[in-house]
Amino acid sequence: MSELKSKSYTRFNLRYLCSYVFLFISFLTSSVYCNTLEKNLAFATNQGDNSLSVISLVDFKVIKTIKVGKAPAGIAIDKINGYVFVANAEDKSISVIKTNDLKIVKTIKITGSAVGIEVSHNGSYVYVADWFNDLLLVYRNIDFKLLKKISIGRSPAGVVSGKNGLVYVANRDDNSVSVISEKSFEVLDTISVGTHPFGLGLNNGEDKLLVTNVKSHDVSIINLDKKNESTRVKVGKRPYCISFSHSGLLAYVTNQYEDTVSVINLKKNKVIKTIPVGSFPEGIDSNKDFIFVTNWMDEELMVLDEKTYNVVHSVELGSNPRNFGSFLFTK
Repeated sequence: MSELKSKSYTRFNLRYLCSYVFLFISFLTSSVYCNTLEKNLAFATNQGDNSLSVISLVDFKVIKTIKVGKAPAGIAIDKINGYVFVANAEDKSISVIKTNDLKIVKTIKITGSAVGIEVSHNGSYVYVADWFNDLLLVYRNIDFKLLKKISIGRSPAGVVSGKNGLVYVANRDDNSVSVISEKSFEVLDTISVGTHPFGLGLNNGEDKLLVTNVKSHDVSIINLDKKNESTRVKVGKRPYCISFSHSGLLAYVTNQYEDTVSVINLKKNKVIKTIPVGSFPEGIDSNKDFIFVTNWMDEELMVLDEKTYNVVHSVELGSNPRNFGSFLFTK
């Protein structure tokens, strides 16, 4: 009888032990999955329904939709402090979202209209292009306090920050790029480019600045050592945003009016391939495996294999997604 009780007691303990082990493994798996999600996300500003889509790059599905301000367009990712900044063009505001819980932690009110937005390379500042007031607004990233209003060219759009301590802004209606010191927050130089510059991109080596000229249908390539436009490359109609290959040898440019992406060889400074994509492509970003294209009319995030340029995923987004800026959060 005592032997029977002992065996029963042993089986009872084993059942509980297995249950605890199962729960522990489930917890670890869940934690790893959550951490993987947190570090592998894409975002999309949906201008038509005032929202931000959050896409998991683990399974390429929308995991959350966050309501933001009116007509969100510009976006910037702060990988150092774990923030997503969304410029709400018609709401005179910036939505600040934490990547760990995907919740809005702050709404920054501005006097004009925000279009381009960028986080400094060291995560200390947030730069906002005020389209209506021809200003670059500088915010401290700790408490989001406005530090400086810098007068630049007319209708500023794209903003990009370099490791060299300089900030570049495309002035659409002045056909120029302003060069600003991150130390003094003063304009150091103004570089002439094509007609209606809008998007900007710094190559991996940060010796070239690429500018999409919407009206002249080309890309200005600025030699940052010589501080001038070295050449222009003809692309498709209405080029909008720029991204770069993992190797840094290629640039990808979305052509809104041609439903294509131009691939520019940065050594030869010429288009080597034109990739058909969805309707009215705008935002573009890339990592070591994929190229992500935001198609405004098709309301999707198209994912291309970086080696073959084949479409491998298509993610349904909200109404009229824009993604003007960098929108991948990967580590």
